[in-house]
Amino acid sequence: GHQLQHMGRKGTRPPKKAEPIKSAIPKAAPDSGSSQLQCLTQQEALTKLDRVSVFNIVVEKPGGRDVFVPQGGTLDFFADADDARAALAAAREANPTLPLELEAAPLGRAFSIVQGLFGIRAPMRSALHFSKAVVDDVGYAGVPEAAREKMASAGPWPLFTADALRSPGAIPIFLSREELNACWAKSGRSLDSLPPLEECATDLRILIASTLSVADNWQPLLFLPPKSTTLLEKELAQKRERQEQVMLNMQRAKAIVDAEDASAQVHLKVHADDEPPALR
Repeated sequence: GHQLQHMGRKGTRPPKKAEPIKSAIPKAAPDSGSSQLQCLTQQEALTKLDRVSVFNIVVEKPGGRDVFVPQGGTLDFFADADDARAALAAAREANPTLPLELEAAPLGRAFSIVQGLFGIRAPMRSALHFSKAVVDDVGYAGVPEAAREKMASAGPWPLFTADALRSPGAIPIFLSREELNACWAKSGRSLDSLPPLEECATDLRILIASTLSVADNWQPLLFLPPKSTTLLEKELAQKRERQEQVMLNMQRAKAIVDAEDASAQVHLKVHADDEPPALR
């Protein structure tokens, strides 16, 4: 599969020597033994990302669903629940006859499709959108200036973390500053003591590239879904369950009617010979 060495546009050569990236990439815990210092495999890195869901639009059809891509458009993945809902509303307005719905997809899988990892390539253009509000707020703060131009073809995909919040078992990574702030406050720290943005922000591509190329203790890396993501996921799962129940009930009702029809048919056949002879 494709390596993630250079994740900018096609044809950009990877830098000759990996510069240490000055961004909020978590550093190894001081107590981690050197045996734990290793790179993640691509599969391990993506599995960690899969703890977070993103959303895409699908067309419901009997027995399944297809991804929805407007004519000549893009397969869009949204990391923000509100952005996903807004995209769904716009798509429904533009396609009033299509039964459109949202579907949750693992972030690792969406990232693979958009970046073309493992030879996974969607047959159409695809894009991953992080929260519009977060991107408006922080822009490319998580991307070192030298890399911004090269990485402008996608993203930004800002992530947030703070060294003070890590423990030997977990390096929490958040998708918004609010979530980071909430965790910081919950840990009993005052928000005034939060490190400046450039020390807290990184970018999904930079973090994944680091896990694949820098030997470190990456195992505790913990991607935390925003609360709004978890709520929308639950809502979609319940809706789907209800739809499946309705389908099941319809199938059962049809089966009962079919069975009654069948027994009536049998009844007619059985008694067909019992009719009195026609009177001449």
